[in-house]
Amino acid sequence: MGLIALAVVVALSLPFAPLAAGAQQPRSADSRPFKPEELEQIVTPIAQYPDPLLAQIFMASTYPLEVIQAARFAKANPSLKGDALNKELKKQQWDGSVKALVSYPQVLELMDSQLEWMQKLGEAFLAQQKDTMDAIQRVRAKAQRPPESYWYYCPSARAYYPTAPACPEPWIKVPPRSQ
Repeated sequence: MGLIALAVVVALSLPFAPLAAGAQQPRSADSRPFKPEELEQIVTPIAQYPDPLLAQIFMASTYPLEVIQAARFAKANPSLKGDALNKELKKQQWDGSVKALVSYPQVLELMDSQLEWMQKLGEAFLAQQKDTMDAIQRVRAKAQRPPESYWYYCPSARAYYPTAPACPEPWIKVPPRSQ
């Protein structure tokens, strides 16, 4: 586990200038970068996964054809587990990140069923790696925030809901006061 974490840290800290054959190429120089809110929308489906899995998803998204092949392989071989699965995966020429995702069929299914999203994720990761990581942190922070709650006040009844179960005029939304 420690070796995997170290590999993830090293992989995420290096720029991806030398791309392996079959990897998705970064967006062209004339294409506009993703806006922060676009990046948040792109990463939201995966933001709550643990960092080591996120690293594999990001890397695998740069190999969309291999992800599709891996998803088909996983669907065709659902009973393969452990050593038998590892033996079969060694026969494949896929990137290591794609092979790692075979153990996460729900992730492969998401990536395989949402090809346009996977393409954008790969583009964002290659062209705007830091911005993409920042978007993950923003999405996680938003998920941690408690939902805003309000009290509802009825002026004519001079009472709050549920003390006043109905109000003849519109309710007034009031931030709660500490008691």
